[in-house]
Amino acid sequence: MDTNAPKKGTMSKIFKLLLPFKKQLFLLILLMLVISIIQALPPLISRYIINDIIGANKREQLFGIACVAIAIPTCNALLGFIQSMGVSIVGQRFILKLKMDIYKHLLNLHMGYFSKNSTGKLINRIMGDSTALLFILDAGSIQIIADLFCSTFAITAAFYINWRLSIILIIVLSLFYLNFIILRKRIRMAWKNFRTAGDRLASGVQNRLSANLTVKTYSAEERENIVFSEETNTASIYAHNGWKASSDNSFNAQLLQKFGHAAIFFIGCGMILNNSTTYGDVTAFVAYANMLFWPIIRFTMFAERLQNVRIAADRLFEILEEEPQVKEAENPITLKNVSGKVDFNNIHFEYEEGHPIICGFDLHVKPGETIALVGPTGCGKTTILSLLMRFWDVKEGSITIDGVDIREISKYSLKSLFGIVLQESLLFTTSIADNIRYARPSATMDEVINAAKIAEIHNEIMTLPRGYESVIGDKDVQLSVGQKQRISIARAVLANPTILIMDEATSSLDSRSESAIKQALDRFLSNKTSFIVAHRLSTIKNADKIILLDKGTIIEQGSHEELMQIENGRYRELYEKHSGAGIILDDSEAEE
Repeated sequence: MDTNAPKKGTMSKIFKLLLPFKKQLFLLILLMLVISIIQALPPLISRYIINDIIGANKREQLFGIACVAIAIPTCNALLGFIQSMGVSIVGQRFILKLKMDIYKHLLNLHMGYFSKNSTGKLINRIMGDSTALLFILDAGSIQIIADLFCSTFAITAAFYINWRLSIILIIVLSLFYLNFIILRKRIRMAWKNFRTAGDRLASGVQNRLSANLTVKTYSAEERENIVFSEETNTASIYAHNGWKASSDNSFNAQLLQKFGHAAIFFIGCGMILNNSTTYGDVTAFVAYANMLFWPIIRFTMFAERLQNVRIAADRLFEILEEEPQVKEAENPITLKNVSGKVDFNNIHFEYEEGHPIICGFDLHVKPGETIALVGPTGCGKTTILSLLMRFWDVKEGSITIDGVDIREISKYSLKSLFGIVLQESLLFTTSIADNIRYARPSATMDEVINAAKIAEIHNEIMTLPRGYESVIGDKDVQLSVGQKQRISIARAVLANPTILIMDEATSSLDSRSESAIKQALDRFLSNKTSFIVAHRLSTIKNADKIILLDKGTIIEQGSHEELMQIENGRYRELYEKHSGAGIILDDSEAEE
């Protein structure tokens, strides 16, 4: 079995994508057929001039025929221009819609999909593979449809003029087909390998640029240059193989065209000398033979490029056919006046079958409570918060907010309940104001400034050249990690969430900044449910309830005072062991 063959139904899927443009395509095809009819007329006119005007010495008809002969290419050029512009407009709209559909679908996919597929790879597919499909709607592709009509007319006319020469013509056409069949697999495999290598190259570039600090820290620039050079060279070799196979196909097709033209012409001349046909018939037959040869050459080139299109389409359909694991309920509920009561009811979860991460997690949170999740790396702290925000669905059990299972709540309504600040600040290359306003685009400037003040970043923003309109990433806007984190906190504050999630949110801040933000957040969170993942004792101690986790299971829970009263308690042991450092470390970290 040929594992490199395009998947069945690829072309039918592509045609479904074209359905929104069916009216425009119908008009373009109709216009191309008119152009084809006009292009098919000159050989008949030439035959008529040679056999009926020159042969019969009918001088009076020559001027009229000359006018027709001049009008045909003029009309053909005008219609061709209109057709070319139409194809370009429809093609660009098709690609724009395709990219938007893919991007929209990607945003709805589960988090696991992005952990298995790098950002660079996905960008390469959205930008590269979707653009490859533009070939379906270029002038050459539309021309193929006209060529089919033109070829049918030409082969019919050829048999009508001389059936003996037509047999030779059929033999030559068969050689064209045989040439393409022989080279088709080679072309397909080369371009498939090239696109796979392109994915690896794009992923590698994205990873290395993202980890630029690590590369520089370990003086690995030369090493990374070598890896990049090797990956680029591999992609270039596959590209060369593809172009070589394509060039062989094109060379053979043009060679067959010249051979076929010469064979038909000289055999036709022999038939003229034997008085078995006329010069006008041979001239018209050769013209119609060329009307078949050039469409065949275009078709073999089209079929060759179609292999590339089908490969690109298959890669795009892999994305479009990926089913979101977290799906909207049939009749989703929109929550109103949410108090913030959260219940984890004996939940179980695993990323991979047979490797449980959360086992029987059971927790009941009252409105306005602050919950601190503590435990070693990999114990499931971040996973629990991801399940709460429904980035994943639990395998067993349920999570409810105000008594409603989150799987029954509309995605938009659920996400609007949360504000989130992660350990790594995620900011966009846009103005600081827009970054803060990202959580609530309708927020006024006064609300943005108030959120920035709560996050203790307002004064520092005002020292920048353009204040809140300064664009993050510009050469004049160099923010520290702590400043970026406080902008992320301001964004979460502006969202005014019912439930705030802070996953190591203050780990990159100095103690003074953390203390100032903590005081402001305490006022802000006075009536909000919050979940905190942190190692700093100052953050953990003040939580209403501390949850100590190990291997996805609750080991101990209670307030700081309650847990410290447990004789030989695990939390008490950790606290006493690490209180001098001010942070609770994993055992592995403590050993180091």
